[in-house]
Amino acid sequence: MKTIGRSFLMAFSGYSMSPKSSMDRTKENCGFILIFIPLIGAIICVILNRWAVLYPYACDFQILPAVVGAVVPTILSAGAHLDGFFRTTDALSSHKIREDKLKILREDAHGGYSSIMICICYFMVAIGIWSEMPIDGIFVIAFGYVISRALYGISILTMKHASYDGAPGKIDAYVPDSKVAVWVQVLINLAYIGISAYLMYNIACTYSVPKPSVAIACLVGAAVTYVYYLVISYRNFGGVTEESGGFFVMLCEVVIPIAALTAFKSPF
Repeated sequence: MKTIGRSFLMAFSGYSMSPKSSMDRTKENCGFILIFIPLIGAIICVILNRWAVLYPYACDFQILPAVVGAVVPTILSAGAHLDGFFRTTDALSSHKIREDKLKILREDAHGGYSSIMICICYFMVAIGIWSEMPIDGIFVIAFGYVISRALYGISILTMKHASYDGAPGKIDAYVPDSKVAVWVQVLINLAYIGISAYLMYNIACTYSVPKPSVAIACLVGAAVTYVYYLVISYRNFGGVTEESGGFFVMLCEVVIPIAALTAFKSPF
């Protein structure tokens, strides 16, 4: 129970804007962290749902709601995944050998021009997509913040971790030594995904004009992004890392709205 409590504190300390903990990142403190990170996504989901109810009465134009939708998830997560996105795009843009890419992920504190431009373009695309998103769509895509973090947890628990010159990666502390504890966490994360997928589909079917294709498109987008993340992680780094996981979360959270908007605009 002590490990679970510490994991809860470490999850919200490291992956949200809550006060930071002074505890070390060890298996004793982080062994169950991956079942709590999706809860941060659930908080983001609730806040965005409430914002979708409020903003039609508070805003006359779409730009402010779009900015809120694009940046609030990053603010609430204290940029934890944005840092991984930034480092991963920097490493991928370097076109160097694997060892040098891993060094960029772990040690490089200065971003290259490519990663800076990619991050700027990321938020411009996100704002553009959110500015076109129907209010009904927000109630569906908000659950994507749970799904992306649950998939992030599953990848760390089940996939090979990249090795930094034989040294353990930061996410090695997230995987307990007990196989039972590992698979319990995998099942919990699968439950997060299943519940979120059910709610997405149910909400999409309750529109004045039912549009289940919106929920299906979101889930397909998340699945495709997950496969892409694993491919680039193994090809470029020899396994998943905390940084490439952050890259996945950020990418997934822009692909899901794109998929939803595409489904809204389609005749099906």
